[in-house]
Amino acid sequence: MTSRISKPIGYLVLHTIMSVTAAFTYPICSSNRPSASILHIQSESNIVSSGERNLDDERNKHIVEDDGRSQKPQWMKCINAVVPPNVRILNEAVSILANVSRDEATKLIEIGAVWARMDTLTDDDVIDQYFDGSGSAAIQYGDFPSGWGAGDYGLGSGESKDDMTLDEYVERQMSLRYRRILTPSSIEPGTDIRVYPHPRRFPSCYDFADPNRLLYEDTTFIVVDKPPMLPTQPEPSNYEECCPGCVNLLMGPFKTISGEDVVRPLICHRVDSCVGGCLVLSKDGNGQRVFSELQRERKIKKVYLAVTTNPVPLGMHVHWMWGALNARGQRGGTPCQFVSHVVPESRKKAKASSTVAWIRCVLEVVKCEPITINRHDGHTYDPGDKQHYQSTVRLVTGRKHQVRAQLASIGCPLIRDTLYEPISGMTFEDLQDEEKEDMMDEALSKVRVPTEPIGLQAHAILFAGVRAKARTPWWGDGIIHSRDC
Repeated sequence: MTSRISKPIGYLVLHTIMSVTAAFTYPICSSNRPSASILHIQSESNIVSSGERNLDDERNKHIVEDDGRSQKPQWMKCINAVVPPNVRILNEAVSILANVSRDEATKLIEIGAVWARMDTLTDDDVIDQYFDGSGSAAIQYGDFPSGWGAGDYGLGSGESKDDMTLDEYVERQMSLRYRRILTPSSIEPGTDIRVYPHPRRFPSCYDFADPNRLLYEDTTFIVVDKPPMLPTQPEPSNYEECCPGCVNLLMGPFKTISGEDVVRPLICHRVDSCVGGCLVLSKDGNGQRVFSELQRERKIKKVYLAVTTNPVPLGMHVHWMWGALNARGQRGGTPCQFVSHVVPESRKKAKASSTVAWIRCVLEVVKCEPITINRHDGHTYDPGDKQHYQSTVRLVTGRKHQVRAQLASIGCPLIRDTLYEPISGMTFEDLQDEEKEDMMDEALSKVRVPTEPIGLQAHAILFAGVRAKARTPWWGDGIIHSRDC
């Protein structure tokens, strides 16, 4: 006999099954009013750059309750609910469900913290559904991958489904598709919505107010000096404070080759949030496709600067990553990338299975020299009495976390890289040793996503006649010798 479950139990079971959502959401959040950080953040003058200021310091920390349990930070929490009966205005629905004022609800919508479930519709269908003909109810939206289960969790819903089977409930949740709504609009009662009452904020976004961060522009491409602690892509709770949004807001409007305004630049590649430096955006889809083709043909040259407390050996470094863990956006497994120093059985076999097993990672360290870092030189890093080394790294292949993972595997982790420092010197080969495997488990329990800029900069990029070089990195330019390490 098929068991019957209540919605709360079903939701928890579903989230156990769908680990893809666990990193971002809580089933139901408290309905406390959002903090004043919902208001627009203005660029502030400070000796410490905004990239050095932690992202909502207190809200980013895990909250420890009296019983010792750790909670997720506020920005990870969301409300999953349905639009109440007789409510047809989105900001009114958000105001009711999130227990905030209408003005605060509108701000949540405009920053991109509100999502609504849409059936499989074309773009025109979605716009037609929310357009009343007068222009006042048009919506903008951003797609997010399917699989974000939400639910009609009973808030404002007059329909009871407590007798839904687990299979039926999972099937329904898996079929849900959410789109981000960016302007106040009309909405049908009973529509599933998701609200992030405390959006994650990124003060470093407003560093783009400095025009010197625009490194290059032509009729197709834009190259900017991305500040650390700013994501390349939008967060689930914040569509505006990311590279495309901030560049468009503070450096635009840009013009296409035909003289039209660029609505929002497109991302050509990714740079980790905790890393600053050269980032390429395109003014249109054609430029994006051209850049992708150049990447496939390995016609894009990238140079990084890396800072470590151990000297990095010069020359080519060839390692191997497990392909399944290297995919961007993958969930599950370790958040960091382990590499292998042992060449697979044969290059031919490794190449044939590279999409499902091992992928080759190649970089060249062309220079490594000791530097000095001044503690109060516009940052909060304390160098102590350790010797630091700056390496110039040329990427031959471009993999997720490649520089960070490869340097850590040879015992040279980047400064401040809390994701890779705990596993310094560890490789896949250690899994064959039971004692080392236990050490790896212990090290993995200590890895954390960095909350401060790490010792890495995307220093220069060259492609299709474009040459761009980032400015001085956050740690300064304290070269004290020119000899090789």
